[in-house]
Amino acid sequence: MENTDKVRVAAHRGNSCCCPENTLAAFESALKLPIDNLELDLHMTRDGEIILMHDHKVDRTTDGTGLIRDHSLAEIKKLDAGAWKDPRFAGTRVPTFIEFLEMMKSYPDMTFNVELKDYPRDGAEWAHESADKAIALMERYGISDRSTVNTFSA
Repeated sequence: MENTDKVRVAAHRGNSCCCPENTLAAFESALKLPIDNLELDLHMTRDGEIILMHDHKVDRTTDGTGLIRDHSLAEIKKLDAGAWKDPRFAGTRVPTFIEFLEMMKSYPDMTFNVELKDYPRDGAEWAHESADKAIALMERYGISDRSTVNTFSA
């Protein structure tokens, strides 16, 4: 039965006010708060790996440049995704969706808002492959029934 007596609280990109967004540090921090839901953003790398990042480019939240889809996972993993937020987060890496899902195994009641960021306007085949891979991972890790999937593109 759904609880209608409280407002459900979501951590947008993890605890992004205090930690670099969409990183494991941000989600670990958020999980210490009284939250009901984690919101995260997914993109696919050039070599078909699903990672967490909001923007289409790595420029704003890492020390790299360019579109995510133009980088391999190995290239993405070399980027610093924390120093832009605060020097104490220097060396923080962009997580894969699998790394996030592995961490979530310890939180069987957590719910998720998963935003698919690869849009058909940038290549329908690419967007569909990215969505299919993300959803397959959600099913493999058993979070589909606790998740809402959204996107800003039909």
